[in-house]
Amino acid sequence: MKTRRELLKLAAFAPFLGSPLSEASATIPFVGKFVVNIQAAGAWDVTCFCDPKENQPGERIITNWSSENETQSSGNIRYAPFANNEVFFKKHASKMLVINGVDSQTNAHSIGETVNWSGRTASGYPTLTAMYSALRAPGLPMSYLTFGGFSPSENIIRSTLLGRSPEGISRLLKPNRHGSSSIIDDELWSLINTLQVNDSRSALKTRFSVAGNVRSREAYASAMLASDQLIEFGESLPVDNSFAERGYNGYIKSQAQFAVAAFKAGVSAAADLYLGGFDSHQDNDQEQAPLLTELTDGISYLWDAAEEAGIADRLIVIVGSDFSRTPYYNSGQGKDHWPYGSFVIMEKNAKYTNKMVEGTDELQNALRIDPITLKPSGFGAKILSSHVHAELRDYLGLAKSDLDDYFPFNNDVRFNFFS
Repeated sequence: MKTRRELLKLAAFAPFLGSPLSEASATIPFVGKFVVNIQAAGAWDVTCFCDPKENQPGERIITNWSSENETQSSGNIRYAPFANNEVFFKKHASKMLVINGVDSQTNAHSIGETVNWSGRTASGYPTLTAMYSALRAPGLPMSYLTFGGFSPSENIIRSTLLGRSPEGISRLLKPNRHGSSSIIDDELWSLINTLQVNDSRSALKTRFSVAGNVRSREAYASAMLASDQLIEFGESLPVDNSFAERGYNGYIKSQAQFAVAAFKAGVSAAADLYLGGFDSHQDNDQEQAPLLTELTDGISYLWDAAEEAGIADRLIVIVGSDFSRTPYYNSGQGKDHWPYGSFVIMEKNAKYTNKMVEGTDELQNALRIDPITLKPSGFGAKILSSHVHAELRDYLGLAKSDLDDYFPFNNDVRFNFFS
């Protein structure tokens, strides 16, 4: 065994240690904001959430809740007295910007997901979280986490796809562990890793490698260099997979728990959380109520976990959906697709929060909004998803970057959301 170890040492410390790859992969603590998208997939009913609508004389029923109740408010945020909304809005209204009346320009789920999470209706653009990771934290070992839903990175950053639940990931992050014991001697394991990295560096020096192989080798070497940091992160995760409980239709609390742990450990900067099931063509209220409760409970859990981890002051949360539901019920007491939806953007102690953009009228039709005052105006413009994304890029410091130039928005107006 000693001879084998000495051989590995000789190979491991071959003259590749000063290569650009090792310098680029050096661990630099991330000190920026953490960005989380929460995708309420299937199209939520915002008239029962953050864009409350009461029934109007002579019109079809818009909301059953408004037959006996009226719109509630917390601070400057208005909400529907539905599901668990009261608890949620009273707790979090002070860190909310609600943008209603966002025109997704479609009634199709796939296009709605694409436009609301990338900013344009056609495919080919990365998510905001992917762009943020690529520009702000490209060297983190799990910089961009995704738990499902719409999450193309368009090759600007590697994504870590975990599925809807992170259970079992702690075992993958500790490949040389069986319980509390090492499978291979730790020193030998370290030498094997170093040998693998140097082998990749050597392969990268050849001029005969095709582009795809170069990217794969770089990704592999980068992952190997980050293995110690990931193992340390894995040690911090629940050993018995005791993540937060599963909800009515998903695992959003466990996703939030994992994301916060990754942020705190310094291995990630952005995440896409996912909760599906909102496509309520039948029995709208009965379908939406438990899902909205799970969504709001999950968001509250995310903020509570971030507070406990000491990172809540660095967290930005963006909540949205494909689009919304029609402002009336169909024959099955369901609601169908409606292009005008909402975004909820959350941050602690921000000057733009405790604010609501009233982008729809009493029948949930999109209004023209003055881009400066954010008030309805006949001389304003309809809010598009690209407008929201453009302002988020600017607020997060991504505007005027090379990636911003490569994935541009051709908007005619700029909305003053973040001042």
